[in-house]
Amino acid sequence: MGLFDKVTKTAATIGQSTLNSAAKVGSNVGVAAQDQSELAGLKMQLNAVNQELDASYVQVGRKYVDYVLASGQMPGVDVSAILKLMEPKLEQKQALQAKIVALEKKIKDQNILREREMAEAEFLREKDKLDKALQMDVLSQEDYNVKVAAARRKLDNFEEIKRVEKQYEMKLITREEFDAKMRALTM
Repeated sequence: MGLFDKVTKTAATIGQSTLNSAAKVGSNVGVAAQDQSELAGLKMQLNAVNQELDASYVQVGRKYVDYVLASGQMPGVDVSAILKLMEPKLEQKQALQAKIVALEKKIKDQNILREREMAEAEFLREKDKLDKALQMDVLSQEDYNVKVAAARRKLDNFEEIKRVEKQYEMKLITREEFDAKMRALTM
């Protein structure tokens, strides 16, 4: 009866951790969608400001060309009035660009955190499965220790694994280099 109780307890633990993970994922998806929506809004605002600035640039160019055609000379043209109108738009453009960079960094950090949480949940599921196998005498203590250590290494090297995956995606390393680095990080 003791073994059955342990198996039941392990199954309950796995179920609860899965439920908690699902709730976290749902919450994180909502926050991520909100951030993506905000990012899209900021990019639309930046696009509108850029269009307004482009119109001002066209006015400056047109004034300069009209002056050159009329006078036959190419000295400076007074565009200070246009520049005064452009100044707030240029400041707004810089502020929007700074917000976009900050929001993109936040989204990237949240994605990394979410991936880290998923890796931790995967480790816990794997450990629970190995605990169950050990309790049922399916695995020896030595096999158990080796498999738990491998799963732990995968979690401990999470950031480096992500970095190697990104290098491979960007074609900075070959498939052989990728495989060798991943073996070194996970085995």
